[in-house]
Amino acid sequence: MSSSGAVGPWHRGALEVTGHRGARGHVVENTVASFVRAVELGATTLELDVQVTADDQVVVWHDPVLLPGKCLDTAPAVPADPAFAYVGRNLVELTTDQLSTVDVGSRTQAEFPLQEARPGARIPLLTEVLRTVREVSPDVWFLVELKLDPTRPELGVGPAEMVRAVLAAVTAAGAEHRVVLQSFDWRAVAEAGRQAPDLPRAALAVDGLSFSPGSPWLGQIRFEDHGGDLVSAAAALGVGAITPAWATPYGATSTTEGFRLVSDHAFVERAHAAGLAVVPWTVNDEADLELVVGAGVDGVITDYPDRAVRAAGRLLDPPGALGG
Repeated sequence: MSSSGAVGPWHRGALEVTGHRGARGHVVENTVASFVRAVELGATTLELDVQVTADDQVVVWHDPVLLPGKCLDTAPAVPADPAFAYVGRNLVELTTDQLSTVDVGSRTQAEFPLQEARPGARIPLLTEVLRTVREVSPDVWFLVELKLDPTRPELGVGPAEMVRAVLAAVTAAGAEHRVVLQSFDWRAVAEAGRQAPDLPRAALAVDGLSFSPGSPWLGQIRFEDHGGDLVSAAAALGVGAITPAWATPYGATSTTEGFRLVSDHAFVERAHAAGLAVVPWTVNDEADLELVVGAGVDGVITDYPDRAVRAAGRLLDPPGALGG
């Protein structure tokens, strides 16, 4: 299905239930335990975020700054470490030894009332996640988001360095045939195509925000050259899939005033005609999941994989199967 010749998991003929940061609705995010739970709940693909540390290792974590609402200092990596306390610092400034002392499993998030803590959980290496989860589920795919911000370059490494480090980790874990690279920063998506043309890629976008006139997130792609059409722009980028925010305004649900479904049936049909899969995020409400799945998307990114499995079971015949 890919315009770039690299095929991701979306050719398998069933809805790809993609666990967002693992199963964030059930277990604290981006921990090994959360990824394992997602697979247990029926996820066939796992979405995760990666960043590069001060000692050039790739770790799985979403936020460029260690937030006190998610992270808890325990002890310095070495006695009298001048960088301690680590919480509140930029992740890119810390080494894996320093990060290994930070507890990211003890603090649950109020917006996820079912979320379980995992006290003592640490920020994992990408290689650890890839290897551990594939031992549980060899056929699982990984939708790896390269966390970069072109408006805040001090918060991370550059696109070329990020892609090189991630590719090295993926190769070390033997997961080259189970990884898709994606990013909101389309410079990184293009760089991934140059460094690893056979690896599938996806274009993350928020219609009206990252995908907007003059946006710094689009790299060499110009919004105006494509008449504001996300499908056209993504096809020009050479990716195999679009991973859009599922609705506008950003953060809306189907009951929000002014709600519009981005990945509606017409959008999906146009994307498929251009050779692109459609995998919207982050859809959590059961009614919203049915709306999205019913539009014919190829996958859905959710904090609750079990809910997506149920939605697919209700709407698709046989459960999970997609039409031709």
